[in-house]
Amino acid sequence: MNLSDLIIDFFLNPWFLLSLVFWGIVGVLAYLLRKKKEALIIFFPLLALFKTKKLNNFILRISKRAPRFWRVFWTIGIFISFAFTIFAFFFFFINLINLITNPRVENAVTPLIPGVTVSLPLFMYLIIPILFVMTTHEFAHGIAASRDGVEVKSTGVLGAGFFYLIGLGAFVEVNERELNSSKFHRNTRLRIASAGTFVNAITAGIAFLLILNFSLLISPLYDPQLYQVDTVLTEEQGGFNEGNLDEGDVIRAVKKKGSDDDFIYLDKYRTLNTILGNDSRKLKVSVGDELTLKIYRPRIDKYVERDIILGPRYNIGILYEYASNTELKITYIFSKEEGGNNYNEKLERDLIITKVNGTYINVEKGKTLEKFLTHYNLTRMKLTSKSGKNYYLDVELDGVRIGILTKLYWMPKNDLSKLLGGDLPDFIIRELIWLWIIAFSVTIFNMLPLPIFDGDRVVKEFIRWGVGEKYIKTKKKKERILYKKGENNYPLSEYRVEKIDSIKIIMKDPLRTGMGIEGQSEILVNENKYSLIDAIGDGFKSTVSFDFAEQTELPDNSFIEVSYEYLHDEKKRQKKLILNSIRLFALFIVAANFILSFVLLGAVTFWI
Repeated sequence: MNLSDLIIDFFLNPWFLLSLVFWGIVGVLAYLLRKKKEALIIFFPLLALFKTKKLNNFILRISKRAPRFWRVFWTIGIFISFAFTIFAFFFFFINLINLITNPRVENAVTPLIPGVTVSLPLFMYLIIPILFVMTTHEFAHGIAASRDGVEVKSTGVLGAGFFYLIGLGAFVEVNERELNSSKFHRNTRLRIASAGTFVNAITAGIAFLLILNFSLLISPLYDPQLYQVDTVLTEEQGGFNEGNLDEGDVIRAVKKKGSDDDFIYLDKYRTLNTILGNDSRKLKVSVGDELTLKIYRPRIDKYVERDIILGPRYNIGILYEYASNTELKITYIFSKEEGGNNYNEKLERDLIITKVNGTYINVEKGKTLEKFLTHYNLTRMKLTSKSGKNYYLDVELDGVRIGILTKLYWMPKNDLSKLLGGDLPDFIIRELIWLWIIAFSVTIFNMLPLPIFDGDRVVKEFIRWGVGEKYIKTKKKKERILYKKGENNYPLSEYRVEKIDSIKIIMKDPLRTGMGIEGQSEILVNENKYSLIDAIGDGFKSTVSFDFAEQTELPDNSFIEVSYEYLHDEKKRQKKLILNSIRLFALFIVAANFILSFVLLGAVTFWI
């Protein structure tokens, strides 16, 4: 593929077009909110974040209803969420061992990245579950914070990616400085940190129960699932009934052609597969048999009968794909334990085949391996590689086949369900399955003790509780704070400030800047122009309040440099060492899972 093709593919990629719409909306919002710069934060092309306070009152009202219930509810969430931290370590450690000793696709850990590991059609099923999980997660943090009196500063939505839009989400911004002060008990911090994961776990549990009982829930409207014809295979594709069946046909019942017996109606216990597999006592089938199917056609709401013939289904012990119009590539060879019958024929993965029984492969002209396998009474076939080497494969009869691709269809019971259609339950169950996968996955990942996850906050709080605090000695510190026009109160990074030594205002020197020379000027602030106050209400002074004159205006990008003394927690280093050790271990096992999954198994669609 040349450069021009790559550029065309990039711009015509559905994800690029979707992302273009997203960034277009962001651009419109940026223009409309140009006078409220704090409402929209853009880091193009990585992140766009829209903040609002309109949902704050809604969150506050919910938290004020049944406050005792919420307190007990979120306290239970601490234990449930921490249990998932332990489970996350167990899951990733055991999975890592399995990847090392016996790698299988079921063990692959792959992130859901739209356009990379998830196709656009599949991602359409993920949008509602992702938005639901993220929104309820963040609202849980907000409700837990409001219940315990912690300020919710703003709520909002965000979009992230790199040119391509990778994900959407919601957020609730609480007053972190206030929350981490001694004004609030550790239990408050634990309740807020674990609230999101607790709700995700509940979501996963409810979704799982709905999945298990889905047939019962929709039974007033729908009968059990039947098979609907999705594609009728041609002879070149390995089919036997082109023209006998149509796309969209729902197979309702079956009997031998010409038989006076009643139709055998299919249900969740007696399926089409059980009939074709001779697992039904009422009907036995073999290669060459002709059957009469009772077909329901949803588009016209009528039943018709259609005759079909059963062809052979062969086991050749390999999986393959077409590498080109004239080449076939072997992708997998089944072992003896897996039921393979050609594992000892010296076949290799990625072996290119150009002939089948001496006939050159040509997909466009209908000369395919599938067509060869429609022949009756095959016992042996010859494959010829690109190098001219012949391989003789055993061909075993493994049952019968109709030659169709099917999907599941929920049979409507009444006029309402006919109006809704037989595909609606399939859509709902897919949404529920993805809701369970995403909620459960977020629950596990989010409780890992890594800096970007809630599990890190929970583990950090337990370490603070276990190790304790020791404030005896003071330390000196100097920090710079960006000046904000109209702002008089500036919080310091430390909470227990003893005294301020000096404060300077640092500004760019306009004279030197105009001459192309980097320079700055400093102004030492007089002590009577500032004071140290307790703005949080935790009993400790940690905020500098300035008494600026109303006409005072400082240049943009000016800094306030504060030198001060504060009480130092002598156990801070010990707690940091323990936390970082746990973080490194978590990072190692998660990264190892990702890396080994990719190296040993390649990319898969999703993980559970």
